[in-house]
Amino acid sequence: MRLPTASLLVLAASAIVAGCGLLPGLDPPSSGPLVTVETRGGHCRVGPCGGTVVIERDGRVHATAPEPAELGTLPDHLRRGLEQAVRSADFARLRARPFTGECPVNFDGQEQVYTFTTASGPVRLASCEVEIDPSDPLFVAVQGALEALPQRL
Repeated sequence: MRLPTASLLVLAASAIVAGCGLLPGLDPPSSGPLVTVETRGGHCRVGPCGGTVVIERDGRVHATAPEPAELGTLPDHLRRGLEQAVRSADFARLRARPFTGECPVNFDGQEQVYTFTTASGPVRLASCEVEIDPSDPLFVAVQGALEALPQRL
């Protein structure tokens, strides 16, 4: 059976788009953490406060700063939910709402910086740069994952 040239072009374009991870429902890349959450600013007894928590693709959660520490492993349903939230997030919409207030780090508050590893590369959302909506499914999934840890942050 011979396919018309137009059909071959559509198949080739679909394969290229799928290979780039641009079709909904495709898994994010298998390398790199799923999410990194950095908290910075504030004032602690020993100087500035802050820390970094990494959620790996296999569900392992660990701190990399201020001290390395194992925090636990996400249950499969939470890990899968977080993966789906990252996969289906509309990052253009999330970036479109700039933060217009005064960054809390200017008065001993804290800023959160989320870095999501996506099929098209890392996406960084900092709370002093964009308005973070805690009710957005992406941030609900991140918060749910962090709250499920045996060691609370």
